[in-house]
Amino acid sequence: MKHIVLVSILFVCFSVSLAEAQTQTEDRASALVEAKLKLKELALLPEGLTVSHTPDPVLYTENPPSLSGVKWEHSTTVSSMSGPLIMVEFGYFVQRNGQWEYPYGVEVPYAYVSRDFAEKYDCPDSKLLPGKSYTDVRNRSVIDCVPEQVVKWYFIGEDAKGNRVKGEASVQLVTELAE
Repeated sequence: MKHIVLVSILFVCFSVSLAEAQTQTEDRASALVEAKLKLKELALLPEGLTVSHTPDPVLYTENPPSLSGVKWEHSTTVSSMSGPLIMVEFGYFVQRNGQWEYPYGVEVPYAYVSRDFAEKYDCPDSKLLPGKSYTDVRNRSVIDCVPEQVVKWYFIGEDAKGNRVKGEASVQLVTELAE
């Protein structure tokens, strides 16, 4: 009887682990497909936004003892290359194994909408005016370990006629501790 109970417990544990692994694999596969579709969309859009990150590369800092992991903090600045634009979407990819992917298995969104831009970039109604720059001074990546990685941010703006333009910039997150 003890062996049957033990085998049953092991079977349940194995089944749960298998289900979790399958969910992670499905999440990664879904993130890969979504990223490829977004990258194709971006490839078709003309440049119309200037994007920069400061500093670049970014050194990491340790989280307080109450939190695990490390963080890389930097500023991201966006401006229109021509006339007024409404920011309709922005997001980021991480580079893994030589390809751009959406992050997966995270609770932070990897794509944002217009109202997020207005809040993060202090840009009323998400309307970018010519000659003016908008900056998120609290941009950061937070993870449990310290792998060096490249993150590519993209932004999509739209003019009054509905024409869409993009801006992209990568930032290097390095494995060096900031002093």
